Amino acid sequence: MYICSMNTKSTRNTKKKISLKRIADIQSGVYIRNLPVKRGVAYLQVKDLMMPAPDLTATKVEYMPKLEKYMLQRGDLLFAGKGANHLCKVFDHDIPAIPSTTLYYIRLHSDVVSPQYLCWYLNHPKVVAAIKTVQVGSGTPLIHKPTLENLEIIIPDKETQQRIVALSELQKREEFLLKAIAEKRVQITNQILINELNK
Repeated sequence: MYICSMNTKSTRNTKKKISLKRIADIQSGVYIRNLPVKRGVAYLQVKDLMMPAPDLTATKVEYMPKLEKYMLQRGDLLFAGKGANHLCKVFDHDIPAIPSTTLYYIRLHSDVVSPQYLCWYLNHPKVVAAIKTVQVGSGTPLIHKPTLENLEIIIPDKETQQRIVALSELQKREEFLLKAIAEKRVQITNQILINELNK
C-alpha cells in the first residue's frame, strides 16, 4: 500500500484540455542501415528506453549531416509508437542521440506543460489504454502520428504539475524499495532453510 499522501489541490488549481499538436512538435525517428561503430551517435530503440542507462546500451552509428534534424535535445520526449510496449521517457542525457523509427520524439514548443508532467500523463494507464484502442496492425501494433497529435492533454497549473510529478517519483521509489525488501526476505528465508538442512 502506498503510504505517502500529498495534497494535489491548490487554490490556483485550474486545468484545460489541449491537443498535443498545439503544444509540441511530433516526429518519427529515422531508419539507419549503417554498421554499428564503437563511438558515435546513440541510435535509440524501444528496448533502450526500458534500460536504466540507454546511453550505454544503445547501438552507436556514425554521424552524418542528414541526422542533424533528428538529434535529440534535453527535455525531448521519446514515445514508443511501434510494438506492444507503449511507454514514454524524457530524454535527459548530454550525449548525441537519435531515435529509431520505432519511436516518436516529442519536442515541446510551449511552456504551459513540463516534459516530466507530459511524460507522466502519456504513461498513465488510462491514456495508454485509450491509445491502444486506435492502434493498427496485429503483428507489430502501430500508433499513427495523427493519433498522438490529436490526443487531448489535461493540463493543470504548474504547481499541480510539479506535485503530480513529485508524487509519481515517490511512488516509483516506494515500489523499488518494496521489491528490494521482498528479494532480501527471499534470500534470508532460503539461507535459514539451507542452514536447517546442514544441522
